[in-house]
This record gives sequence, C-alpha cells and structure tokens, in this order.
Amino acid sequence: MIFSGVANQPANLNTIKSTISKYQIPVVKKNLDQDIANVPNEIEDQSANLSSAKNSIPKYQIPVDITNLDQDIANVPNEIQSQSILIDKSVEYPSDPDLFRETILSTPLIRALTEIGPCQPGIDGKHFIFPKNKNGQSFLLKWYDKITKSNFPCKRNWLVYSPRSNKMFCFPCFLFRTISQHHYQWSDPSKGVSNFRKGHEKIVKHEQSNEHKIAEREYLILRTRIKNDSTVVHNIILAGKKEKEHNRNVLKRLIDLSLFLAKNGLPFRGHRENFSYKTPNQGLFIELVKLVSKYDAVLAKHLAESNKNETYLSHMIQNDIIKSMAHETVQLILNEIKLAKYFTIIIDSTIDINKNDQFSLSLRFVDNEGKIREHFICFEELPGASASNYFNILNKCIEKYNLEFSMCRGQAYDGASTMSGRFSGLQSKVKELNPLAMYIHCCAHNLNLVLIDSIRSSVVAVSFFGTLETLYTFLTGSLPRLHILKEEQAKQVEGVILTLKKLSDTRWASHKRAVDSVYNSLPAIVKTLKQISKGKISNTKSKTVSEAQGLLFHVMKLKFSFMLVMWKNILGKAYILSNYLQNTSIDLTTAFNMITACSENIKSMRTTEHFLEIQKNAIVLCETFDGATKFDEQRNKKTKQFFDEMGVDNNLNKSSDLNFKIHTYFVILDSFVNVLNHRFEDFSNTVQQFECLDPKKYFFDKKISEKSINQLIKLSDIYQIDIDQDDLILEYESFSSVYYHLNKDCEGISTNDVLKFMITNDMISSYPNLSTLYKIFYTLPVSSATAERSFSRLKLIKTFLRSTLTEEKLSNLAILSIEKCTAEKIDFDKVIETFAQMKKRRKLL
Repeated sequence: MIFSGVANQPANLNTIKSTISKYQIPVVKKNLDQDIANVPNEIEDQSANLSSAKNSIPKYQIPVDITNLDQDIANVPNEIQSQSILIDKSVEYPSDPDLFRETILSTPLIRALTEIGPCQPGIDGKHFIFPKNKNGQSFLLKWYDKITKSNFPCKRNWLVYSPRSNKMFCFPCFLFRTISQHHYQWSDPSKGVSNFRKGHEKIVKHEQSNEHKIAEREYLILRTRIKNDSTVVHNIILAGKKEKEHNRNVLKRLIDLSLFLAKNGLPFRGHRENFSYKTPNQGLFIELVKLVSKYDAVLAKHLAESNKNETYLSHMIQNDIIKSMAHETVQLILNEIKLAKYFTIIIDSTIDINKNDQFSLSLRFVDNEGKIREHFICFEELPGASASNYFNILNKCIEKYNLEFSMCRGQAYDGASTMSGRFSGLQSKVKELNPLAMYIHCCAHNLNLVLIDSIRSSVVAVSFFGTLETLYTFLTGSLPRLHILKEEQAKQVEGVILTLKKLSDTRWASHKRAVDSVYNSLPAIVKTLKQISKGKISNTKSKTVSEAQGLLFHVMKLKFSFMLVMWKNILGKAYILSNYLQNTSIDLTTAFNMITACSENIKSMRTTEHFLEIQKNAIVLCETFDGATKFDEQRNKKTKQFFDEMGVDNNLNKSSDLNFKIHTYFVILDSFVNVLNHRFEDFSNTVQQFECLDPKKYFFDKKISEKSINQLIKLSDIYQIDIDQDDLILEYESFSSVYYHLNKDCEGISTNDVLKFMITNDMISSYPNLSTLYKIFYTLPVSSATAERSFSRLKLIKTFLRSTLTEEKLSNLAILSIEKCTAEKIDFDKVIETFAQMKKRRKLL
C-alpha cells in the first residue's frame, strides 16, 4: 500500500498513515525499495518493531495517526474514485499542471496522473503552435529530445509544457514536489519556468540536479509498479472492487425483491422483523429474502457472514431502497418530459383511510415518437381545500421536480369551483403565472354529470334508480335473502351470474352495471321477492315482508321494465364514450367527434318507432315473470268549462302509452341531448380553435380554405412565443399539399397520427412550427382519469393495516405501483448510487 515517493506528499494519506503504527511496519532508511516490496508480507506477519517505523517517518515524511486503519483501508477505493473525478479526461491535456493550482495531490490523484502521463503537446504527431511569451520567445519542440554524447537520441519524458500557462514544468517534481522543494519553479503549478530564452540551459541544469533525480526515481518506481500492477494500493483496490461488486450484487437482489413488492402493492413489514429470531410474521420482504437465499448463493453468503447491523434488511433500509427506486423512476419520466418540452398538469384529490386529503399530480406530454403519454408523479397531503392550498402544493411539486412552468400548455381538473373557478379557482391562479395553460374540464366527469342531470329530469327516472338502489340494499343486506336470489339466478342463467351492483354518483360505470345486473336477473329477482313477500322464509319480520311487497309492486309494472330496457340502451352508448374519453392517448378532435356521435345516437332514439321497439322488448321481459304488459292508466283530467265551450273539449285524457312517451321518454332524451350540448359547449369552442389541424376536413382539397388560414393565424397569435406566424402558414400550405398527394387515393389518417406521420417520414426539420403546434395540440388533455386511477391504487396501498404510512413512503410506493412499466426500466446501478449517496453506509458500495 505504501510506495515511497507517494508517501512523501503532504496529501491525504489516511489509508497509509496508521499502517506503520498499528501493524508495526519497519521502514529502513537505506533500502527503501526493498522496504516497499516487503510491506504486504510484513503487514501479514505484524512482527516488526514500532520504533524503527517511527525513526523512518522523518525521512519519508509520512504523517502517522494510530487510529482506524481498518476504516482507512476500506476507504481507499472510494478515495481513489473521488480523486479521479478531479481529473476531467474529456478536456484536452488533462495532466496539465495548471489545472491543479489549488489541488492537493493525494495518493489516488498522483496515481491517476501517473497513469495519464506528462502533458507534452506536439509530441503525439499533432500540429501544435507554441505561443510566444511577453519577451517574444516560445517553447521549442526539440527540447523534448535529448542527444547523448554517443549521439543516441532519447526522450525527456519528465519535461512538461503547460499550454494553459505557457510555462515548463517537471512532471516527477510536480508529483513529488516536497522532495524537490529547492526547485519549486519546476514543481509548483502556480510558478513554472517561463524564461524560454535560456530554456535549454535551464532544462539541462534541472535534469542534472540531485532533487530531480530523486523525484524521477520515485516516479519511475511508481510508474513501473502501476504498469505491473504490483503496488499495495492496487491490491487493496482489487480487494475493494471485489467487495464492492459482492455488496452491489446483494443490493441488486434486495432492490429486485423490493420492486416486486412495490409494483404489486404488497406490504413490506411484519409484526416482528428481527432476522435473528424466528417469529411467525416477519413481513413479506424478509420472508422473500429467506426464500430466495435458499436458491441463491450470493444472498445466502450475505446473510450468513454479515454482522447483525449490516444485513440491509431493516425497515429504514427498506425505506431507502424504495425511495431510491422511486427517485430513478420519476427521473426517467422527467427526462422524457424535458425532451418533449411541453407538458400539461392533471390534478385531483381524494380522502384516504386516515381522512387526509391526498393531492394527486400527473403530467401529460408527447414523446419523441409522437405518442401521447400520461404519467403519475406524486401524492402530497393537502392542508386545506381552498384553491390557494392546491396552488401552493402545485408550486412545491414544480420546484421539487425542476419543471419549467413556462412550458405548461394545459391543465385538467374536475368541475368543482375550487378547481375550475374562473376568478378565484386553481385554473385562474395557474393562468396568472402562465396564460398559455389552457383549462380543460374533464370530459369523463362532464359526461357523468350529463347522465345525472338527465336522470333528475324525470320523476319516473329518479324513482326507477331509487328502486334499483333499494333492491340492492334489500337483497344483499341479508344472507338468507341473498341465498334465495342466487338459487333463483342459478336456475335461470347458465354460466356467470351477475351480482347486484350499488349505485354511485362518483363511479361513472356504476349506473350501467346496476342496470345490466337487474336486467339479466329480473325474473330471479321477482321470484325471490314473491317468496319473501309470502313469508316463506322462517323468522321473517313483518317489516321485511312489507318491504318485499312494496318492491314487488314496482318491479311488476311495465314502466319498470321499460325504463330498464331504455336505460340499458342509453347507458350502453354513454359507457362506450366514457371509456374512450378516459383513454390517455386520445386527442381533443377525436374526443369531440365521439361526443358528437353519441349525441346523434341518443337523438336518433327520439322517435315513435324507437319507443315502440323498447316497449316491445319491455313487454317480452315482463312476460318472463308474469308482469304487467300495459302502462298504468292515468286518471281522467277535466278542465273548468265555461259557458260558451262545447262538452267534447272537456276530455283531456290521453292514452297511457302516449302519455308515457311524451312526459317521460322524450323528456329524458331531450334532457340528455340538451345537457350534453350545454356542458360540452366550452370544450366545443376549444376544439374549434384547432379545427384547422384536422386532416380529414382541410387536407383533402388542393386549395386550402380561407377559414383554415384564419384559424391558423388565431392559433399563431395565441402561441406566438412558440411558433412564427409567417413560417407556420408557409409550412401549413406546403404540408397540406404533400399530404394531399400522398393520401389522395386512400382514406388518410386521423389528427392523432399526423405528428407520427411527420416523424416517420422525417419531416420535422422541414415543418418545425407546424410540428410544434401539433405537439401543443396533443399535449392538451381530454380528461383527468389518470388522477382518478391513482386513487384506486391509493386505496390498495394505504389500507387499514397500513394506515401509518408516511406521506413520502406512500408517494414512493404509489409511483412504483402505478408506473410499474417505467419502474421495470430503471437501472439498478443508478439506484445503488442514489442509495449510497443518501447517507454513509457501513458497506462499500
């Protein structure tokens, strides 16, 4: 470990300084080379005399501290690595002494400089012009060569020319400057020899000096040993590398096991986690480690040989591993966002099991392949429910992840006033900082509100869904009643039996599932209610019988079956649209086209023919359980008759079918269509701004319409900091012509595929402004469903048994679980680096 020249430096020699004292290494003044060669054997024997070592210290100037040799030796590889970082090999002439004016030459740094070699520009065959100094002289290339008396040429490998300071140095004296302290000009990087007029004389004089010869001897010894890999430091480095490799292999296995648990939302800890004691519940993490160690020699060796406090199985280490993995996962996402440049924020909140309000942040962007991506970023606890609270947490996240808020081009929330308020809501506060962050009301939320409003438009519809909710509560609230229902369902339906579903205003698909389950099981439900209402179940309370009779009364009517068939049709169409709107890759134009198509489908149902078809299907359904096949007759209504009115005008009674069609069926359909158009009016206006980007409408004509150009000009005015208006119009005209000729014989592509078309055909460089506009368009979100999905995972992670999770750990586990596809791509070596930098570790990593 000790080579004499290096040991003479006043550098950081913590790895050497206590070797002599603790292991009693004798250093003899006469034969230094032999002393150094014998160091490894003498360290093992530990049989020398401490006094002789102390006598050797003054000559070789070795600073001795008789403490912590084991830790110092263990730190050698880390010190070498940290010192080698000081040498930037990417720069030209990395061993130039001028680069090390303020640097203490430690043992690892001297070794690294020796491996690089002296700085000798021009000697490698490359042309180099030596500048002149203030006296008009310059360094001469021939000074690198030396001619002996026998005319034998040789190289001066010690001579250094610094191109940065335009001075000469001696490489051995620079490395071992304490030895040549009387020739400080040749050794001190802040000095140097700049008198080139007598340059050759100074070179000859210095190379003949005794100090130079001593330094050169040390340099040659060190260089030879490095070349032959015979230094003690090399052996320690080699041993450190093996230990480091083993520790990293162990940690990679622990990271892999942690990633498996985190991706699947499984708990880590148990009741008793002490690895040394056999307890029945040590947690999944430790149990998995035990299981894998049975078949893995590396992990088994680690568990068998590690000290109790070095097993890396504690809950604190588990948290650090989870944090490191989450950090690398988020970094992968953030790196893609920085490449994409533009992004959109998607925000929502929910209450967790501890009654804490959890803020969820997701980002939407377009990657380099033109694909739309949405990724969850983090959970944060909200201190309150005001717009300021949301905005403060958002600002905190933007700063935490080093995002450029000026690049935000959109924001998507639900319709709550706190979020969507135009004057004091979150969207207004975001627009104050970035006016280009366009607000989009979540279309999936909007569609759900349309359904709720259309239900409330009719008393019959409200009563119908109330009956569905009561059926669910009544039949599933008692185990005997549920058993009867299942028996009847098994007799009626072969295969999968749909259970009754509960209604919810916040779960968008709950209404459809509730209707479908009752529609498929209605005959079984009727038979079950009949058995209960007749008191065939023992110990049945009178209240239960009364409730069953009341439900049976409503279910047996044709009105109930009609509503069941009608809402099955309406909700089926709305369900398809809702699922499509929640797709992360959908764009505004495609979403608007789907919404328009759904509105037209519902509007097409507002005919007598369609009403009769639904009525026919409802009658067929009623006949399966002997239900009513006609609507209830309405009581005749008479108006007040005046003296000049005829008696026939007195009768205002309509048929029951006509009355139901006009006052119920048409009312519900009209309400659905009107509310749909009203609620999506703002969304429609936003989409119309980007209509010129739809290739199906404007790229199939040889001549571009004036409307398209006007819309393009308006867009360029909005995004004038991103695009140039004149260039954009030229690019638009050119691309539309190219697109027309390439796609005039086919159906063309959708708006969502235009950017991919450009990238595939290498057109981005030709249409930079137009491609930027498409990127911004794709970045605008359609829904905030990504935030909603994170809440589903939140409930699986933070359960009743895991309710004490800290906010940081909850967010880390969520990112690994929600973004599992990205988490699988993380580099374990980078995870280990992050893990090692968190705090000082007991083992070498």
